[in-house]
Amino acid sequence: MESNTFDWKKTAQMSVVQLLFAIFIPSMIALIGFHVALPALVANGWPVLIAWPSVASVLLLVMVIVAIFLLRKEAKTLGISLSARMCMKKLSLKEWGLYIGIMIVGLLASGLAQGLVLPFMNALRLSIPGYMPFFLDPAINPTTADMSILSPGLPLHGNYALLPLIGITLLLNILAEELYFRAWMLPKLSQYGVWGWVMNGIFFALYHTFQIWLLPVLLVGSLFFALVFYRSKSIWPSFAAHLIGNFLFSILGILMLIVK
Repeated sequence: MESNTFDWKKTAQMSVVQLLFAIFIPSMIALIGFHVALPALVANGWPVLIAWPSVASVLLLVMVIVAIFLLRKEAKTLGISLSARMCMKKLSLKEWGLYIGIMIVGLLASGLAQGLVLPFMNALRLSIPGYMPFFLDPAINPTTADMSILSPGLPLHGNYALLPLIGITLLLNILAEELYFRAWMLPKLSQYGVWGWVMNGIFFALYHTFQIWLLPVLLVGSLFFALVFYRSKSIWPSFAAHLIGNFLFSILGILMLIVK
């Protein structure tokens, strides 16, 4: 009979080399997708706001499938349910209040870290490719920028079809990151104690080599997400914060531009 309790220390632990390998593969695939496939689509006439979520959705869907496969396989090995291995642990209202509070602080800290992005880019002489969407460029203020800069070749006004396309991409992004990098990977770093979540946060941020200019923001956010996951042993707080953050800062932002 399958157990609904998951003891993190009973799962196969990762060495540093295995951790690097588990980060390197998806990072390189994303690098190829966003810096080879994406510019090729844009060069062939695809609008950036269509090409980027299309490429991202394919890559993220593959990652979700891989994560579920790995989690299911390990659940069978451990004799526990898939939901237990996915760290779908229920939390009390008190725990929800504590962890959501920490996540809010994390989101605010990530917002403050936005101010470090441009100095970081200048220090390393980084530039953002023109085939990347405007919301990944901290130098662009979407409330004041010209629409031709925000979405070249694709009118934003009244284009509500963008909402489900970007919405699906963001949902897949949440599932991929929470299932692969946290639910599957973080328990496998239990042998390192409190350093496990620190390693997870740092390497998750470094996975984003395809948008390395956002490293200051990603590093702060990644550490908070990893800390909450490590402390709660549950996927739900980080999933909820991820969902709310993406909705508030992405979907509502795009919607405001569409109705502008």
